Amino acid sequence: MDVRPSKLATLFVVAALCASCARMATPPGGPEDKTAPTVVKTSPTQDETEIAWDRDVMLEFSEPVNRSGVEAALYLSPEPGQRLRYRWSGRRLVLDYLDPLPDNRTIVVTVGAQAKDLQGNGLESSFTLAFSTGDSIDRGLIRGMVALPEKSKSFGVVAYLLSDTLPDPLRDSPDYRMQTDADGSFELTYLAQGRYRLFALDDRNFDGLWSPASELIGPASMDVDVREGLTPFVTFVPMLHDTSPPAILRARQFDQHRLDLRLNKDMQPTVLIRDGAAEIFAEHIGVDSSASGSWFVYFGDTLTSDSALVTVGVADDTLAAKFAVNSRADTTAPSLVTSWPANRSVNRELPEQIIAVFSEPILFDEPRDSLTVTFKADTVDVPFSVSSSDPASISVTPDHSLIPGKKYTLEIPGLLIRDYSGNVPHDSVVTIAWYTYPADSMGTISGSVRATAGAQWILELHPVKDRVEGASFTTFSSYEFRGWPEGKYRIRILQDVNRDGVHNIGSVMPFEFSEPFQWHPDTVSVRPRWTNETDITWTTETQR
Repeated sequence: MDVRPSKLATLFVVAALCASCARMATPPGGPEDKTAPTVVKTSPTQDETEIAWDRDVMLEFSEPVNRSGVEAALYLSPEPGQRLRYRWSGRRLVLDYLDPLPDNRTIVVTVGAQAKDLQGNGLESSFTLAFSTGDSIDRGLIRGMVALPEKSKSFGVVAYLLSDTLPDPLRDSPDYRMQTDADGSFELTYLAQGRYRLFALDDRNFDGLWSPASELIGPASMDVDVREGLTPFVTFVPMLHDTSPPAILRARQFDQHRLDLRLNKDMQPTVLIRDGAAEIFAEHIGVDSSASGSWFVYFGDTLTSDSALVTVGVADDTLAAKFAVNSRADTTAPSLVTSWPANRSVNRELPEQIIAVFSEPILFDEPRDSLTVTFKADTVDVPFSVSSSDPASISVTPDHSLIPGKKYTLEIPGLLIRDYSGNVPHDSVVTIAWYTYPADSMGTISGSVRATAGAQWILELHPVKDRVEGASFTTFSSYEFRGWPEGKYRIRILQDVNRDGVHNIGSVMPFEFSEPFQWHPDTVSVRPRWTNETDITWTTETQR
């Protein structure tokens, strides 16, 4: 008997195998996971009391999470230090306290907003669990706002319960820690009653301490009392507060007219070069944007020794370093670094001067070279004068006030932009062109500051969309932002405590509070030929 399969049976087998292969090869589908993880269950439960001293703590998440990231994002009060063990089982994390829980104490466990799931989605906001080994829960609350640095999605806040000695964020672990929400706001909850000092701290290594060389920090606007009936509000502006003394990290001569200088402080230096008995002053010091604290130092004279000494003044300190002399010819052409107004920008203000800043000093002969510079409003020539008060810039001053609603074009022949070695830009003409808003397209925001006590205020106007640069207005009561293009804006109000016209961000060492700020809660609209009357209310510390 012929047991070979029929052609039809063979086709069925092949089709089944192909279908099976297709199922195996099909890549996973469905929409991308953008859902933030949440904590869906805890043990003990929220606000539970009379917890036994040997009780473990369990957190269950809504989905699998990045375990090491969650552990790094945990903030515990009181801090158990190294006496804590993490035990994971699926979506559950058990915190195994190796020492007994403290008697009659509210225990606070916070999962910071930087905790993420396996797809990188972070918590929408910090999660806090509180329970007590006593018969009650601490209910203290501090609210506030951190001015988030650029590109930061959240920031840490630490709080110290004040005692006989003042806290040192370099050495003392805080009593409470948490992360802000994405807008910089936070609520520090379940606090014991007492007086607190707070800092905004970019705790990158998650040790609860401040590392001055790498971590941003900002002192709060005041110390606060936490007690029933009070809801203190504090603000912070974190910055890098490096406590190390200034030092020269590098001094290297790049060519016969340029010295590359790098400091450990991002502060404007003064520079003197000693070449044997000769003293050579820096003719221009430009910012090297490739690294913090880096500068290009230009000098006209050629150094003749094998080595020279650079003396650098930074604030009240004087530093010195030797460097090898490099007589290599300068072959780098100067270039336009920036200008005011900026090229291709749209501006609400009419400048009294147009300034072009170049990458290095240039040899510009005012009486001769200015004759070939052109300046136009649309297609009409604008009469002007040219000066070069700074070695690396050219200033153009119109003879008459400029007119709004025009396109302005400034053209400088490239041959006029010669450095010390005769190099000129590759472009035959350096062009700066900008537009100005017509006067009838602008509107105004005005009003007054309402506060319980008289003070000096600094109001900042911030465009919601970066069409134009913002502005500030210093006042004791009324304010006016006149001549702004149509759009939506936000207003930040700063209390100028020392009345110096500058928003002071405070200091850690020596300690100094920052000056407080608040955001007006609503956006403000500007329409052409219209004044938006907006009064700003400065809230007190007990208002929510």
